[in-house]
Amino acid sequence: MKFQKVKSRAVLVGVALLVFIITAISLLSKKGTVVDVTHTLPMIVFENKDKLWQVVTYDDEPVTALTIEIYPKYAENYKKVYINYRSQFVFSDGKPVLLNKEPLFWNRRGDIIDYDYNVISEGMVFYISGKGMKPRIAMTLKTLRSNLRSNVLKEKDKIRERQLEDIIKRGE
Repeated sequence: MKFQKVKSRAVLVGVALLVFIITAISLLSKKGTVVDVTHTLPMIVFENKDKLWQVVTYDDEPVTALTIEIYPKYAENYKKVYINYRSQFVFSDGKPVLLNKEPLFWNRRGDIIDYDYNVISEGMVFYISGKGMKPRIAMTLKTLRSNLRSNVLKEKDKIRERQLEDIIKRGE
């Protein structure tokens, strides 16, 4: 009886040791699978889940993606690209922009990524004036850009008002 208990304990210890060794080897063989946190963070997160923000270049040119429709009639169209509340690239109807059947996202580093955090070249997906987008062209959001411009103008107006008030006070 004691011999069977010792034998079964030895088998259990052996199995546990074997599982540990296999797990350690598999973890060591997966070099480079540690994901950089900046790849996982979205570019922008908005509270309004229904609103879409148009993606444009800094020259205010709309960023588009090629869509191909087969039914009822074959058609190729360039549709404007938008960002939803979780930094996912979508079309105006809310349908996702896809590459190899995977949705694309805009991360904090300004990269276009898929679900597995693979960086996608802009020219593979996006177009400007019907031409493939060159790598690393800066993109922004149209409404965000116009809001920033108006805020800058408001600040300039406030500075001008202060300067005029100072001039008026000195002249009195």
